[in-house]
Amino acid sequence: MAIIHDDVGRRRFLSQAVMWFGALFGLGTLALRFGQFLIPSQKPKRYEAVLIGAETRIPMGEAVPMDLGGHKILVLKTDTGVVAFSRRCTDLGCLVSWSKDQKQFLCPCHQGVYDQAGRNIAGPPPRPLDRFDIIQRGGQLYVSIQGEVG
Repeated sequence: MAIIHDDVGRRRFLSQAVMWFGALFGLGTLALRFGQFLIPSQKPKRYEAVLIGAETRIPMGEAVPMDLGGHKILVLKTDTGVVAFSRRCTDLGCLVSWSKDQKQFLCPCHQGVYDQAGRNIAGPPPRPLDRFDIIQRGGQLYVSIQGEVG
C-alpha cells in the first residue's frame, strides 16, 4: 500500500501567503509615497550674509541695483538708514526701479507704486516688496539672502 502525500494544500497556502505579503508590501509603499506627497518634508532655510560694500558707497536718497546670487535687489539709503528690497514687483514679477524725484519704487508693467519703506501704495500689487535684512559690521554692509541648502 502506497502512501499518497497531498502537498497541494500546503503549496496553495504558501503561494497565497507570498502573494498577499507582496500585495500588502506594495500597498504600504504606495500609501507611504502618497503621504509624502500630501505632506512634503520642510527643508530648513539657510541664510547667508553677502558683502555689498561700505555704507559710504551708497549715495543718500538713491537706490543702487545689485544682483546677488540670483536675487535682484535695490539697496536704498535714507535718513532712517540703509534698507534692501527685492526688485521683483509682487504683482507680476517685473523689475521695479527707484524714482529719486518722487522717492518711490515704480513698476513699469501695471504702474505699481511702492513708497520708500517698500509698502504698496498704488496700482495692482497685492503686497509690499520683499525686504532683505541688512547687517552692518564695522562700516561694511552685508545683505542676508536665502542660500541653497546642501
